[in-house]
Amino acid sequence: MRARFALPARCDVAGDTHVLVKPDGVARGLSATVVDGLRAAGLGVETVGELVLRPSDAERWLPEKRDEPDGKLTLAYLCEGPVLLLAVHGEDAMRRTLTVKRRLRADLGCGERRNVVHCPETLGERDHERTVFAPLLL
Repeated sequence: MRARFALPARCDVAGDTHVLVKPDGVARGLSATVVDGLRAAGLGVETVGELVLRPSDAERWLPEKRDEPDGKLTLAYLCEGPVLLLAVHGEDAMRRTLTVKRRLRADLGCGERRNVVHCPETLGERDHERTVFAPLLL
């Protein structure tokens, strides 16, 4: 029998990635729970900083949402409050982080959008997100 939160097959392999504690996670005080979950999975975690997305930032991050039926709701949600950016590192960090994200969303999420945490699933997503988030930390 396959474990409930087995490592996903469709994910790039990388030794570093990042995690965003989304506005609902920050507002609900779940940042430490996210960090603890990542560390319990044997990953190194460092706080990069807190940032607040403007609508233009959210659209640069997720331009495909502009064309989705409820995409504007998602973009607005991402701008509701601060998000916490965490650097994550360790062997196979990208896949292992995705496993932690899925578990945290199942345990703590409050719906499709208000699901506490985000992490990229591919190197392309990771690198794109870094170009969006890095200027917001300056």
